[in-house]
Amino acid sequence: MMAPLPLAVAACAAPQERFERLRERTLLRKGAQVHDLAYANAHDGPAPDVVAAIRSALAAGRALDLQYTPYGGATLTRRLVADQLSASLHRRIGWRQIVMTPGAMAGLNLLFRAVRREGHRDEAVVVTPCWLDHPLYLAHLGYELRLVPVDPVTLRLDVDAIARALTANTRLVVLAQPANPTGMVYTKDELCALGEVLREAPSPPLLVSDECHRDVVFADQAPMVSPAQHYDATCIVHSFGKSWFMQGQRIGYVAVSPAMPDAAMFAERLVTWCRVMGFCTPTALMQLAVRALLGRQPDLTLIVARRARAVSRLQAAGYDLVPSQGTFFLYPRVPWGMDDFAFAERLAEDGVLVMPAALFHHRGHFRLSLTARDADVDAALDLLCALAAQRLVT
Repeated sequence: MMAPLPLAVAACAAPQERFERLRERTLLRKGAQVHDLAYANAHDGPAPDVVAAIRSALAAGRALDLQYTPYGGATLTRRLVADQLSASLHRRIGWRQIVMTPGAMAGLNLLFRAVRREGHRDEAVVVTPCWLDHPLYLAHLGYELRLVPVDPVTLRLDVDAIARALTANTRLVVLAQPANPTGMVYTKDELCALGEVLREAPSPPLLVSDECHRDVVFADQAPMVSPAQHYDATCIVHSFGKSWFMQGQRIGYVAVSPAMPDAAMFAERLVTWCRVMGFCTPTALMQLAVRALLGRQPDLTLIVARRARAVSRLQAAGYDLVPSQGTFFLYPRVPWGMDDFAFAERLAEDGVLVMPAALFHHRGHFRLSLTARDADVDAALDLLCALAAQRLVT
């Protein structure tokens, strides 16, 4: 007999489930006329060299290439990832401190489970708006959630609010760098201030830095800084799919900062939990592909052009918008004081799909993904601007 979802899990899952019902209704009603700016699927497809690298890995021909790899991942792949990340962080990371996973979803679950203590009241602080399933995974594992919003005007970190949320029971602080859905890239000063606050906490927590969009930072912005450079007890979660415009081919890793207390022991614990949890080991094929594609930078030409058009048109139409600095997203404020879900439903009537802020455990905004084709992005912008003009007339 099917058991009901725990209340905290159901509450975290409900907004996306509601959105999926809206999406399904819209696709059934509008079909090919839907302009889908909701999920970050790359409608232009992956680059040819990415597909070629995977084909090459598949055709390598060595008998054991596609067989079992160790828990934690193939040693050569882990060594290469460790070398690249060490250069990025200016801090040596050993290969054993890299744990390969089938994307960020598994990496996050792995980390959250490894830190959770049986029989304790463990708390997790999550910077919101956040990627939609950070709170879901934490709620499933029994953490008490403390959701801390960013500054409502600038969308920057509210470090004072994070400090107020920390208690002796805080085990984790979770943020994304660059931030999804806002597209903010947190600065060195912000992360330095955050590190100071965490070091002074009643019980210094583990900082989980979701860096899935690390390679999607625009050239006119300062280089991305990892929180691991400003707080020792940090673990980085990364997924290569965003850089490859191939999000469904899940491959990523967890990296344990070598400066973290008991780093080697914690990394070994993660490897053990890979086995225990049963779904945290990536395919051999994608581990081979990483070796060929590691260090490859994505071509952001189309994303940058769409971002420029969208920011210009939306601001001219009167939308309150902080331009993104990275990621594939824009996060405008919902106009006219409307509920964010009501606004998404209004757009869906005309075949435009966007994500309301409720999915990101926030309110008053909506997210546009710029990974749709130009025609779909421009059609969605036409509708958004027309709605604003109609509102001004009426």
